[in-house]
Amino acid sequence: MVDIRHLRYFLALAEHLHFAKAAAIVNVTQPSLSRQIAALEDELGCELFVRNSRSVSLTAAGLELQRSAQKVVDSLNGAIRTTQAVARGERGELKIAFTSMIAWTAFPTLVRRYSVQYPNVGINLTEMLPNDLIQSVRTGESDLCLAFRTEVSQPLSYEALQSEKLCIALPADHPHAGKKRLNLSLLKGEPFILSPRTIAPTLHDAIMSLCHAAGFEPQVRMHTHLQGTIVNLVAEGLGVSVVPQAMAKSGMQGVAFISLPESSAMEMGIVWSQENQNPCLMGFLEIAGKPN
Repeated sequence: MVDIRHLRYFLALAEHLHFAKAAAIVNVTQPSLSRQIAALEDELGCELFVRNSRSVSLTAAGLELQRSAQKVVDSLNGAIRTTQAVARGERGELKIAFTSMIAWTAFPTLVRRYSVQYPNVGINLTEMLPNDLIQSVRTGESDLCLAFRTEVSQPLSYEALQSEKLCIALPADHPHAGKKRLNLSLLKGEPFILSPRTIAPTLHDAIMSLCHAAGFEPQVRMHTHLQGTIVNLVAEGLGVSVVPQAMAKSGMQGVAFISLPESSAMEMGIVWSQENQNPCLMGFLEIAGKPN
């Protein structure tokens, strides 16, 4: 039976047309190469080379096999390289779950750094609601997600990435819109637009805690899921809100983002499963752990 070793020996001899040179290329002795070529000819039932005391040349059958065998060997070499690249995490796909506000954090920069170092890895970014992020990692729907700090149990792991303060979002024509800082207590009685706790529990609890510390229960006029939608609704003058500071980078017209001094930093990080066998994941985590 013809195997890849026979083809490699044959191609070496077909290229150099010299047994000693070809034997050195494939790292075998000249007698061994001669036997392998003879065995290949016997298997195929035809002569591949014309041999005499002075030279070696290809027969018509040998020329045809050279063209075909080179394609086979090149294809196999390509498959080997691709397989090894996948095993090293240099090729493949990485599935990342995120929420809409992530576009304004350091996360896109991290994705860019990863894509530059691993250009042959496809990055599948899926926008989800906050309360779906961890579950998507647990089920394997996502390889990792970016979420506010949360307690996770084995096999999930969490690594801090950055901290994010909260700020006040007001319509641009609001009486307090021109201020650089604003005490949250001044918004008592204002209609608030927030995400429901069932969608973003960490963020919702942080906002409610700030309001309670300021001495009031917020009057929630509207609930909506996405931070981008909240900011749009504020721009339309439908209410006020407390949003992650990153949303101030969105450049949304009609909204004033005002510093909230009493806000503590909310930590955000990467969540992944230690049972995840995707080699691409380790490369991303390594880059995430390095300074910019």
